[in-house]
Amino acid sequence: MKFRERIISTFLVLLAISLPALAGYVVYDQLRTPVFEASLEVETGRILAVEQDSYANWSGFWTGDILLSINGAPYPQWPSEVGNYPARVRRGTQVLTLEMPLVAMATLNLASLLNGLLVALTFWGVGVFLLWRRFQQYALRLFFLLTQSIGIGLLFFLAYPDVSRRPAWMAVLISLGFHCAAALVVHYYLTFPVVLGSSSQRRWTMAIVYGLMLVALAYRLSSTRAGLQISFFYNTLELIVAVGLAAYVYRSRASSDDRRRLRIIVFGNIASLAPLFILYLLPTILGIPRVPDWVVGPFIIITPLCYLVAIARHHLFGIDRLLNRTLVYAALWLGILLIYLGPFLLIVRFAPGDWLAQMLVSAGLTLLVGMAFERTKNTLQRVVDRIFYGGWYDYPAVIESATRALAGCTERGQLAEVLTREVPGLMQLQSAELHFDEDVPPAADRFNLSFQGKTRAHWMLSPHCDRDELTDSDRRILETLACQAEIALGNVLLIETLRTQLNEIRASREALSQAQHRLLRSREEERARLARDLHDGPLQALIGLNLQLGLLQPKVADSTALQEMRAEVRTLLTDLRGVCSELRPPMLDMLGLAAALRSLAEDWSTQSGVAVHLDLPDLSALPPLPGDTAVNLYRVAQEALANVARHAGASRVNICLAGREDGIRLIVDDDGRGFTPPGEIGELTSSGHFGLVGLRERVNLIGGKLSLDSVPGRGTRIQVEWRPPG
Repeated sequence: MKFRERIISTFLVLLAISLPALAGYVVYDQLRTPVFEASLEVETGRILAVEQDSYANWSGFWTGDILLSINGAPYPQWPSEVGNYPARVRRGTQVLTLEMPLVAMATLNLASLLNGLLVALTFWGVGVFLLWRRFQQYALRLFFLLTQSIGIGLLFFLAYPDVSRRPAWMAVLISLGFHCAAALVVHYYLTFPVVLGSSSQRRWTMAIVYGLMLVALAYRLSSTRAGLQISFFYNTLELIVAVGLAAYVYRSRASSDDRRRLRIIVFGNIASLAPLFILYLLPTILGIPRVPDWVVGPFIIITPLCYLVAIARHHLFGIDRLLNRTLVYAALWLGILLIYLGPFLLIVRFAPGDWLAQMLVSAGLTLLVGMAFERTKNTLQRVVDRIFYGGWYDYPAVIESATRALAGCTERGQLAEVLTREVPGLMQLQSAELHFDEDVPPAADRFNLSFQGKTRAHWMLSPHCDRDELTDSDRRILETLACQAEIALGNVLLIETLRTQLNEIRASREALSQAQHRLLRSREEERARLARDLHDGPLQALIGLNLQLGLLQPKVADSTALQEMRAEVRTLLTDLRGVCSELRPPMLDMLGLAAALRSLAEDWSTQSGVAVHLDLPDLSALPPLPGDTAVNLYRVAQEALANVARHAGASRVNICLAGREDGIRLIVDDDGRGFTPPGEIGELTSSGHFGLVGLRERVNLIGGKLSLDSVPGRGTRIQVEWRPPG
């Protein structure tokens, strides 16, 4: 098996080399072969026609002259080199000696030579490139043989339009190339893109096809008119069969992917073969005038060009990405060459000896190329992708781009944007729809997106922009994207659930905060009511009782017991006044916050034995305060002093109240033992600082800002800032 593969590989390599070698020989032959620029009757040497502006006309040759000898040798012997030679001609009854210009065949045959080289090398290049990229692929080996056969046949056929100037071996190669190509095209369409029939059926079919090809080739080489017509008829029949096979596969056997790939190839074959059949092959079979041979080239070159377009646009043979990248880097190379070439030509022209200028220009151009290379490459890549993938798309790019977009979806709108706009744009689809939690009618191209075992969305897609239905490859890509879209949908729904729960928590916290605010307000209101009730009721009754006891004292002989009763009443009055002051400090309503804080500090200092330094402004320096604000600031100071007495072990406390244009600032600090506060004020509850939690709630109630600063061994500082609303 390895030996057989080695033989096949060697044959294919030799065949790939043969056509360029033959093309080189054709150029060499036409450059060295001398020809006379006039139409001759080969057998007699009679000049049949002389063009007006030809070398023969300028040398004095006329139509009807008969060549007798050239450079002393009798006609039909010709010199072997290009040049001017003396020639004897008979013109009527005269024998004249004229200077005969023999020019290179390539000079007179330049258009036909270039036509033949261009067409042949196009077939050769397409076939060799595809074989090089997919050497082991059977269909591509057949395609390579087909292109080489056509190329060899067309090279000599087009480069030597004058049949009399073709050597016999060229005629054999032309016939062999065309006949092999006709059989190979049938063989090719039996195996690509769909393999038709069984292996034995294909073997018998190809045995018949190649056998009849040999018979037709024998007729063609017989050099008879009937043989020519029979061979042309057979070649035409094989081409019709090949086109029929391609049409059958396209209509009945090919998948959507295959039809997309075949469409442009079938079009190319029809566009190439139909004019040739009508204008060249059919007239030859019928024996009627046909178009010139050079017309064959422009028509038949359509086929390999259509293969190139199919490779570029429809992923034919799977090498489109290689062509894509090759074109991008070829364009970059050409651009860099032009960037360097232009300035260097100018500097060499105007400053040929200035090496410093040349080095500076070279460095500047290198810097420019380095800075612009990546951006230019990306721009060219987008342009080439647009040219290449007009109706097709780059599968890896679709997966990469769509996956990245789906991974970033956190809302339904974002998911809908990706699935209904980005993916259809990448895959060249007409449109797409995404329906959430809706019953939609069944469709062929619909994907159900599920979450937790329940269908939560329907992704519906339309055909391609060129109206082609979705292919199997398309559906595999879309199934992959649908799986990723399900994950993205699950993330979106989970995020929506979390957002709902967070909103509920925020609403609960807001309701709780409002309830706390109402509770604090109602508690202060209740304290104020109790203070008023105690002041207006029991406190006044005790004052009256104390007065009555005082009036009774002179009337009683032994007033000791009565004096003790009055002392207890006065003690009770003092305690009751203290309770009233705790419930609602009277100075707060009578003299304001500063006076209430002064009274609080004095009483607290007397009870705790800790010195209090006060920094209080005059009453006029404080802005007017709402009742709730003044009470709660007082309570903050009261609670702060209570905390100092319970926990701080301080020797000094500072209370500062400052009035500013934009509000009030209250500061209570001590030099006690301090503590390590939590990272956030909101973590006070979990740390067990319930007194500070109460301070925070009071400050929040009035819309103020509480800040706490404490360091173990360095005391504690509590600051409240309040600004009037609005």
